[in-house]
Amino acid sequence: MQRRAAAIYFVFFLVVGAAAYAYIGVAQSSQQPAFDVDGPTLAGNESTTIDGTEYTAVEVGHESSGGGDHGGGGGEGALVATLEWTNDSARQTATLENESTVTYQDTSYTVLVANGSDVSSFTLREELNVSAILANDDTVENTVATRNDTEYVVYRENDSLHPLAEYLPEPDTREFSTGDSYQYEGNETTVAEVTSSGVTLEWTGPVANSEELQEGTNVTLANGGQYFAHFPDGQDEVVSLVPSDQYPSYQATIGQRNYFDERMNGLWGIVIISGSAAFLILSMAYMPHRG
Repeated sequence: MQRRAAAIYFVFFLVVGAAAYAYIGVAQSSQQPAFDVDGPTLAGNESTTIDGTEYTAVEVGHESSGGGDHGGGGGEGALVATLEWTNDSARQTATLENESTVTYQDTSYTVLVANGSDVSSFTLREELNVSAILANDDTVENTVATRNDTEYVVYRENDSLHPLAEYLPEPDTREFSTGDSYQYEGNETTVAEVTSSGVTLEWTGPVANSEELQEGTNVTLANGGQYFAHFPDGQDEVVSLVPSDQYPSYQATIGQRNYFDERMNGLWGIVIISGSAAFLILSMAYMPHRG
């Protein structure tokens, strides 16, 4: 009688566990909430054009769970991708520090900005090559002499001394103001701002950009548009760029999926508990007993 009751309970728990397991399979294939978002979808090295700028998805694949590069050993992790594009008219800036040495039109100059809180101009003063000037003048020695912390040139004819500062030619100077054009490292720049600490130059030109994408990553494109990354279900190694106005719908689906996963975890708990209970009852029913 005891074993008959055990068999009934064993079948009961087995049926409950099997039913829960079967429902999990049906639910995961047909009831899981689906994302209802839309945007350009790219596989590895595929490109799309948005507002005149070309975007390329590279290295689309699973991130190594052991760390390091995308793909590779260590097991498969989350899907990731790298988005690359070139902004042909990006704003770029550079700073010329006050009293620093810069090269302008193949000549070395010192940047000089007047002290003050409301300055709008600066001066480039030529850096004279003293050694070259002395070497090109046969009437003087190639090196200077120092007397009482003052430098002098030495005339060969009679070894007479003349102050170096008076001997050297007047250095070339260039004046610039806010809004003027300025050639900087091959770029036609504009003097954007002048302060007592330095000069800010600005210009537009091509800048290469890249952004690593994971599920839900926000990215700002060249046109200032806001997008986010989504890796569609069942489409391995592709990524979608979705406009940010669809983000509320995306977030709502994530919430629905989290609730769905909680329900599935509950069913898995039923499967595990029912299986364990069935095995325990059957084992106890057939344990040897005295008498």
